[in-house]
Amino acid sequence: MNLSGLFKVSLISSALVLAGCGGDINITPTNNDNHVDNSVENPVVVPDTGNDDNDKPVELPCASYAIDGTTFKGDQDGIHCKYSQAFASNAKNITSSFLLESLPDGGAHIFEGALFIGDDVQTSEGETVDPNGPTLTIEAGATIAFTKAENFVRIGRGSKIHAVGELGKPITFTSIKEIDGDDTTVPAMQDWGGIQINGMARTESCSKTAADEGKCDAKAEGVISYYGGNNDADNSGSLEHVVVKFAGNGVEGDELNSITLNAVGSGTKIEYIHIHQGYDDGIELFGGQVNLKHIVVTETADDGIDWDTGWKGNGQFILVQTLTQGNHGFETDGGKDDPTTADKATTVSNPTIANATVVSNGIKGPRGHGAGMEMKEWGKAQLHNMLFVSKGTEDGSGCFDLMNKNDLSGAAGIHANAKNGEIKFHNSIFACAKNFESTKVPLEGDLADFNIETWFTNDGNKLIGFNSFSNVLGDDLATTKGTILDKDGNAIEAVETSKLSDENSFFTDVTYVGALGEDETDTNWAKFVAESIARTK
Repeated sequence: MNLSGLFKVSLISSALVLAGCGGDINITPTNNDNHVDNSVENPVVVPDTGNDDNDKPVELPCASYAIDGTTFKGDQDGIHCKYSQAFASNAKNITSSFLLESLPDGGAHIFEGALFIGDDVQTSEGETVDPNGPTLTIEAGATIAFTKAENFVRIGRGSKIHAVGELGKPITFTSIKEIDGDDTTVPAMQDWGGIQINGMARTESCSKTAADEGKCDAKAEGVISYYGGNNDADNSGSLEHVVVKFAGNGVEGDELNSITLNAVGSGTKIEYIHIHQGYDDGIELFGGQVNLKHIVVTETADDGIDWDTGWKGNGQFILVQTLTQGNHGFETDGGKDDPTTADKATTVSNPTIANATVVSNGIKGPRGHGAGMEMKEWGKAQLHNMLFVSKGTEDGSGCFDLMNKNDLSGAAGIHANAKNGEIKFHNSIFACAKNFESTKVPLEGDLADFNIETWFTNDGNKLIGFNSFSNVLGDDLATTKGTILDKDGNAIEAVETSKLSDENSFFTDVTYVGALGEDETDTNWAKFVAESIARTK
């Protein structure tokens, strides 16, 4: 497969790295008006087809909605539509559906405040989620820009986002600095907050009793809101062919990621997503069973994909390019409490992931190193057709870090999960100068004989070392077909790939390890990756 050669050039010429964790936005909560009328239809303004006899400018279809008989509408400003904090802010939950259309001539929808869709309620206090909440619909090709670091999109429980772009016509969420036409301002990570979706699936952050009674209220990061429930098939809408740039913000432990999926259910569709230069994680998942497919993450300051508190979805075709100050390609947490002793709404995280590539130069950045994947906190996972590549040799820069800090409680320990097959790689390749991070606590008892290299090399996995990126990657970061070389330059036998579609229709069977094969040049996925890498230039 040939992914637009641009990615590899960016990779090798830039200082890319997996580094330490970052944080998010810590915003003082505000009292939201959560109970407004959602019964008024949103009028859609139809643009003029051209100038009239008085040479009036074309009227843009700026969005509008109505609440309690009052209409709120964006203002036209040249080629853009602008929305004041009277239209949208972190003190206002919008409970009417509305549409953001694609604007001509490079125009964008510019928001001066946060965009919160749907009521935020506390079910533990007797309030009820409206399962038919409003929908934010965004047309293919639309651009949405935000003016402040604390601005972010939040989709409340029971509400939906329907943002469906097209190949060559994605929906873009970005910083005002990218579209303001001012050459003196340069967009950068932390320019705005990101996208947060609160779902009604199960999360380990709530007790089983609370979830079963419909009273799960896990607190979201950023401006406090609530997520969680007992419907693992919950539908929060669709994000397809969506680009998120220069997002993320906050402080350690209270973080806004480029995309945050809080207890989002499997009825939600997340596919063909490109995240670029996010300050915190590219995508972070807290519980739920939403699936991820066709994901590109480039140059984030923290992890590419981070899952926690009981996520049990699937993922396939994930490509992560790390930044000098970046952290892990994947950071994976099971949950915050020992699952053998805690009353939890769900068990620990246990996804199935196939065909991911994580590439790092392994150079230490200001926030330290990061492994290709770090697993901790009782987590579990089945990992198929994975390819991790790094030339780093320092502590923290290995292909894989099976952490055992604070979680060696017998069968609940992360190493015990690996030993009994609840963490397992299948048909995968590590092409790293350093394969594994050392254990931080000596393994004892039943785990004393655990050997991580022996564990990994079972079931068709290979450790081939690092000689050069070209040993395993084509000019476009596609996995090299049939000519993968070990660190001594010798060709290795082809790795047989896992076939998963018979057991789970989500997965697509392919004949290569990693996110993309070098023969795959004309598929939508290959084209999407090429477009994504072109955006990083």
